[in-house]
Amino acid sequence: MKYIKFKRYKFSTIIKNIHSLRYKFSRIYKLINFRKYNFSRIYNYTDPRRYNFSKIYKYLNVKRYKYIQIYVAGLIIFSIATYLSIPAFFNFEKSKMESVICKDFKIKCSIQGKINYSFFPSPRIKLKDFIIQDPSNVGKNLATVEDVVLKISPYNLSNKKKINITKIVLINAEIDFDLEKFNDYRIFYAKKFNLLPINLKKGEIKFTEGKKYITTIKDVNFRYNSNNITEEASLKGIFLGDNIYINFKNDKNSKKVSKVLLLKLSKLKLFAKANIFPPESDDDIISGNFLLKQKKNRLTAIFDYKNKKLTFKHANLRNFFLDGKFKGEVKFLPYFNFNLDVDLNTVNFNRLYNSLIVLDDEIRKNLFKINNKINGKLNLTANKIFSKYTLINSFESQIKFTNGNILINQLLLNLGKFGAADITGGINNNDKFTKFRFENNIFIDNLRYFYNKFDIYNREKGTSNLFVAGSFDLENLVMHIHEISNDKKFNNEDTNYIEKEFNNILLENGYESFFDYLKLKKFVKLIVSE
Repeated sequence: MKYIKFKRYKFSTIIKNIHSLRYKFSRIYKLINFRKYNFSRIYNYTDPRRYNFSKIYKYLNVKRYKYIQIYVAGLIIFSIATYLSIPAFFNFEKSKMESVICKDFKIKCSIQGKINYSFFPSPRIKLKDFIIQDPSNVGKNLATVEDVVLKISPYNLSNKKKINITKIVLINAEIDFDLEKFNDYRIFYAKKFNLLPINLKKGEIKFTEGKKYITTIKDVNFRYNSNNITEEASLKGIFLGDNIYINFKNDKNSKKVSKVLLLKLSKLKLFAKANIFPPESDDDIISGNFLLKQKKNRLTAIFDYKNKKLTFKHANLRNFFLDGKFKGEVKFLPYFNFNLDVDLNTVNFNRLYNSLIVLDDEIRKNLFKINNKINGKLNLTANKIFSKYTLINSFESQIKFTNGNILINQLLLNLGKFGAADITGGINNNDKFTKFRFENNIFIDNLRYFYNKFDIYNREKGTSNLFVAGSFDLENLVMHIHEISNDKKFNNEDTNYIEKEFNNILLENGYESFFDYLKLKKFVKLIVSE
């Protein structure tokens, strides 16, 4: 209770303080008494009619200053031009510029010419005579570039040390790609680079094999762009007299199809597309599929790739004269080599014949010219052959390709009711000629049917087995018969006669008469009768 005793508080003091509210309200009232102020005067100063706005407008009228817009625009342009011109006063050292350009590629390069700066049409540094060294061959140049344009960001141009290059443009570049160093290139380019956008204009890519020239892609225009989502590269040029287009796109965020490769040859009407899937495990197996189209020719395949070897698990081949499937392996390094099993369901010989006879002479001469880099084995079979006269029902063969030559280890022909035939030999290619050297065994099972087929009458007996050896000039279409025998060897006179009639009748009009059944019938009747 002692804390609430009212006697402890002096109410008289409180009352005295309350009385102090007298704070002379009369004085305060005097200070705020509105009658004290003359509002009419204040109004006079704020009255708009008091001021002559027409005069003020004259001073503020933009028309009086008709050149002010030009002055402002000129000032802005001058300021921008001055800012953009700042790098022109920098001293660009070649060694530092070389480091800036090539650090992303991790290769050595050098600037042989001058370095200039220009801000039109955008800020850029221009280089003359730029050389890129081959990363796989010390002392050899991979590319020589006449002009290089380094497009730079317009921001922070005043800081020489922080110039930001946004794009590299190569003009009139000559690139030497050595196929012998392909594996070294592959390892090098497999590295992850932080690459800038790159454009190549009016370039040339020359393919060599050591000191040997192979081919060239001319008028090359190349573009490369990369971001966090995708990377894309495209190439346009002229290859073997045809317009070539190559596009590569990598979807970095995709878990399924990450790489897509396109190839087009316009004149040849060739289109190829490959989808490459990322490895599903650590076994480094890359899977994919591809499509190849050329007019009515179509090839589709599912493949695996590992250790420089492409394995076709399932593939279909179709064009206007054949239909089939194949499987096998293709090795690319250190040399191109293949081992394929091709199983053709059907072969339309009539269509093949029609397409063959319309070829021009130059194509016919080079029809069996095989690049010496194509090596491998081919097991080729045809289950059904459609022909107007049906002489060959089916065939199976074993063919080997070696340094441009073709070796036929076995070619078995099913002649139906006739019997069968087998051919061995090879096609030798060199700079002067292309010849097919062969040995042929013909087995006639039904002589009567054979005679009826070729309109040979009054003949019951004859040779059922025949051996023929010779060579066939594939460029000039001339047959040379070295030996003919059945039970015994034919004499030279008979052999020469048969050779002569073969060339006169069956090769009278080249391939057109060679595959003509009526010409064949005429030749057989003549030989048998003689």
